[in-house]
Parts: sequence; structure tokens; C-alpha cells
Amino acid sequence: MLVTILATTLAAATLGCGLINQAKELVGTAQILSDFADRLGKAATLTYTAEYQVTGGDKVTLVQQPPNAAFIGKDGRFIFTTEFMYLCSTEKGVLTCQKSPNQAVDVGAANTGYVAGATGPGFVTPEIALGLIAAAALVPGAKVEQSNKTIAGQESLCAKATGLEAAASPGDKNAPKDFSVCVTDAGILASFSGTSTNGEQAAIELISYSTSVDASAFEPPAGAKIVDVAQITL
Repeated sequence: MLVTILATTLAAATLGCGLINQAKELVGTAQILSDFADRLGKAATLTYTAEYQVTGGDKVTLVQQPPNAAFIGKDGRFIFTTEFMYLCSTEKGVLTCQKSPNQAVDVGAANTGYVAGATGPGFVTPEIALGLIAAAALVPGAKVEQSNKTIAGQESLCAKATGLEAAASPGDKNAPKDFSVCVTDAGILASFSGTSTNGEQAAIELISYSTSVDASAFEPPAGAKIVDVAQITL
């Protein structure tokens, strides 16, 4: 939930900030965050398998072979293919998958709820991280510090954005306070953590990465109960 709130608050607040008048003071921050956005943008074209640890939650595996993608959690998964989407959940030991026709060309913001339904609300997709980075670049007074880390054996460029309270409405305790993001040289999201003004936190970190994929990830597991629906419901 925190991640969704961070993205929504930043996006809404920055739309009316008088961007033309503030452009000069935002250039430095915008350029730094633009470099990260460019890196993350590469991920949409990559084939890879990445396993993440969600702070306070379980491990989540992202398997991608464009345009196919699968987000696999402990008790559920969201599968996106050119023909169908599946949202699977486990109840009383039985894995049940809703199956609906797919009209989209790739995984996007509209699928965020489905991903959360399969992995839990703490998981951050590259699309969400990209949206937060783009929005933070427009917040007046935001400060960004860069660093380098090695995460899961991958050299990564990191940035910490602070001073995001300027995007908040008065009294909004769910507004973003800061976030940190790391992206590998290849463009894979290596880590993300965010804090709201009330102290709530969400974080993920890459724990393994491979350029190979198991094609079976894009199909419901054997034995799963398949339910055909016109539209997936949460």
C-alpha cells in the first residue's frame, strides 16, 4: 500500500507546481534521476529472472521474456502473456487461477493491483520505481545523492532522494518523505526502499539474477484450478 501511495501522491502533487518557473533549480536533480530512469527503461526489453527479498515479507521472483512476464510470490502469481493474463492465489491448499483475455501489449501501471495481489503490497515493480523517479525529479527542493553498490553480484548505481515532503498536501501523513533506488548496469532494479512522513517503510532487494528464464513460469502450475473470466477481479 505504501508504494502505491508514494507514487500517487508524487504524481498528483507535481502536476501543478509551476514547472516552467522552477525549471532552472530542478535541472540538477532531474538530470540525475533521468539517468536512473534511462537505465530502468532498458529493463522492459530484457530477458531475465530476478529474485527479490521483500522487507517484512516473502521472496518474490520476477521472470521476464518480453512481452511475457510472471510475478511469483509464496502463495500466488500474476502471469502476463500476449494472449492471456492469470492471477493465481492459494486458498486452503488449492491454487486457483483466474484466466482472462489480454488486450494490453505489456505489463503497465494498470496491472499494479494484480501484481500486489499475487506478491503482497510490499513488492515494487520496475514500472512503479520508474514512475516514482520521474515524479521525484519534479519536486521543488528535492535533493539527490548518488552512490555505488554491489547487489547480488551486480554493480549498481544508486540514488537517494530526500526532501519530497514539498509534494505533500498539508496534514498528509502518507506522503513520501524519501526513497532510495539502485539499478544495475544492465538496467535491472536492484533495490528500492521508501519512507512516508508517518514513518511507514517498504523495501525490496535483489538476491539473485540470471539472464535465462524457465518458460514454464508463463503458464499456471500443473494441478492449478483454472477459472475463465472476462476480467480478473481482486
